[in-house]
Amino acid sequence: MPLILAPQGETMTVVRVAAESKIKRHLSDMGVTLGADITLLTGSAGNTVVNVGGMRIALDVNIARSIIVCKKSAA
Repeated sequence: MPLILAPQGETMTVVRVAAESKIKRHLSDMGVTLGADITLLTGSAGNTVVNVGGMRIALDVNIARSIIVCKKSAA
C-alpha cells in the first residue's frame, strides 16, 4: 500500500520506491530504502511526516504516494 494509506503510528516496512532515480537517491540518502522501517506520524492533503531511523522527515504527498509499504513482519 502507498505510505499515505498506512495506519498512523504503526511501523511499516518499505517494499518499493516507485519514483524517478533522482528522488530514489535522495530518499535513500535520508534512510528510506528497501526493507527500512518507517512510521507515518502525520499526514494531510499537503505534507506527510514520517519517522525513519530515528529521524523525522517531511515528505511531499506525491513522494509519499510513491513509497510502497507493508506491515512489518514479526521476527
